[in-house]
Amino acid sequence: MHLIIDGDIVAFRASASAYRKNPDGSKTDLAEGIARARVDETMATLMEQMHARSHSVYLSGDKNFRHFLDPTYKANRVAPKPKWLEDCKEHLVTQWGGDVVNGYEADDAMCMEATERGAGNCVITSIDKDLRQIEGSHFDWVKQERIDISALDAAYNFYYHVLVGDAADNIKGCPKIGSVKATNALKTGTGPADWFQIVRRLYNNDESLLLNGQLIWLWRTEGDIWTFAHAHSD
Repeated sequence: MHLIIDGDIVAFRASASAYRKNPDGSKTDLAEGIARARVDETMATLMEQMHARSHSVYLSGDKNFRHFLDPTYKANRVAPKPKWLEDCKEHLVTQWGGDVVNGYEADDAMCMEATERGAGNCVITSIDKDLRQIEGSHFDWVKQERIDISALDAAYNFYYHVLVGDAADNIKGCPKIGSVKATNALKTGTGPADWFQIVRRLYNNDESLLLNGQLIWLWRTEGDIWTFAHAHSD
């Protein structure tokens, strides 16, 4: 089995865990080597757990096109980054063959490879539910949860995400629509064409819908920015 691994999350979790909690509640960063060792531990465990023979690792670089579409994209992420984050990313590149992508995100690169390989030929390995708009096998190593997403599930997950937005990425979603209203609205449809029309009606603002769709949509091929035409080809 081939794993397609979210290197951004591996690096972040490894670096964020490399600290000692002091009696007064403060934190002291541990050595860089400990953070790198936790990267190795995560990667080795994933390969062993999934009985994988090969893997790809993707990391996000610079000039993400989403920031040009919407300067407020991820602008809410103001917390300091873990001290050894960049070192962990470098370690993934030098020791695990990680690929840093520029102009788009690691998630896009993961989805492009998964699409090229085809469902059943790889496992998308991440804790990020955004990736579940892609058909195929997914593994969340923190929850120890493996699920198979059908093409219909993948389309549903995309339109649900467009409705509710993504607070972590500072995407507001459709005004006055939360998870319950989104679920109730979408269950009246039976497929992507229905779901698109439901979402479009609820937004009642094509410009806002188009922007959020483009922020949330993950590329299946390079440059695959979402348009309303995708609603008729899902």
